[in-house]
Amino acid sequence: MWRRISLTVGLATVVVGLDQWSKAWALRDLPRLGREGITVVAGYFNLAYAENRNAAFGILQGLPYEARRVVLTGFAIAAIAVLMGSLLTGRIQRQFTAAATGLILGGAIGNVIDRVQLGFVVDFIVWHVTERFYWPTFNVADSGIVVGVFMLLWLSYWVERREAARAAA
Repeated sequence: MWRRISLTVGLATVVVGLDQWSKAWALRDLPRLGREGITVVAGYFNLAYAENRNAAFGILQGLPYEARRVVLTGFAIAAIAVLMGSLLTGRIQRQFTAAATGLILGGAIGNVIDRVQLGFVVDFIVWHVTERFYWPTFNVADSGIVVGVFMLLWLSYWVERREAARAAA
């Protein structure tokens, strides 16, 4: 159990550290570069400063700003509590699940830090296809959450399905 806890906390710490370091850099250097920011790969990848006062894809936009901030911060804190509770009660049984949980936990903590300290989340990673399609701007914390969720989905669908088939054989 302590191995899984160490893995989860270690990965969460790395994600929070990278996230907060990269956001401090983005907050300090990117606003002065304007809307286009830094072109990393022309037509596909930029680094540009953005303040995200909403949830993913503009969810809860109808609420007043302060109410939205409280709801989003509260939801993230509740998610952190659930993840930590799952970890500490031994419900997380696999190293892979512990790693995924660490990525999600680190991402949630990184974004909560922004909402509490700044009132918004700093985003700066911009993926796009020429000028036709732009993915919503995101950050390192968001990346940790998305990768962790995909790891859990992969585990629950492919790995557990394969193990169930082996057990049935």
